[in-house]
Amino acid sequence: MQRAPTSSRTPDGFSLFRDDTEGDSHCHGFAWSGINPTHESAKFKANNLFYVSMYDHLYKRGYVRNVPGAPMCACVEQMAVVDRSDCTEIDAAETGVQICFDGLQLSASIDSIAIKYNACQGLDGTNNDLDAYYKNLVKQGHRSVLEYEEFLQTVVGNGNCPGAITKFMEVQGFAAAAGATVTARLRG
Repeated sequence: MQRAPTSSRTPDGFSLFRDDTEGDSHCHGFAWSGINPTHESAKFKANNLFYVSMYDHLYKRGYVRNVPGAPMCACVEQMAVVDRSDCTEIDAAETGVQICFDGLQLSASIDSIAIKYNACQGLDGTNNDLDAYYKNLVKQGHRSVLEYEEFLQTVVGNGNCPGAITKFMEVQGFAAAAGATVTARLRG
C-alpha cells in the first residue's frame, strides 16, 4: 500500500491475493523512450495513456475497478506486483513537417499526424507483452538495464508471483509455516 498511499488511503501495509481466490485481473501498460523525447513512444505517451485507460478499457471494455490497494492507473513503481501485463504501442505518421530558423528563433509545425494503437512488438517476436516490449526498448537504447531491473520489481514474470510474495514476506519479517506453499498469481 505504501507504493500508492493516495489510492489505498492507507500509508502503509500490504494485501496478498493467494490461490486465485480473487479471480483474474487485467493489467495493461505501455512504455516509452526515456532517452529520446522525440521518439514517437515518448512524444505521444499521453495519447497512449488516454487510448488505453479511457477509450479502450473504460469506454469499450467497461473496466472500472482497480486492484484493492493499488491505483487503477499509475506508473509501474506505484502499481501492484503482477506476473505479466498486456501492452499497447504507438505507430505515428507525421506529414508536412516544417522547421524554420530566422536567426533568432526556431519553430516547427506539422500538417497532420495519424496515430495507430497496436499490440506492442516485443523482443524475439513476443507481442502484447510489456516485459518483452521493455526488453526491446533496452536493446534499442531507449531504456537502461538498470531501469529494466527496477521494472522487474513490479512485473515479475509469468509464474513468478509466488516467489515474489515469499521474498516480500521475508523482507517484512514473516516466514511461511513448514510445508506451506505460496500459489498466488495475478494475471495480466
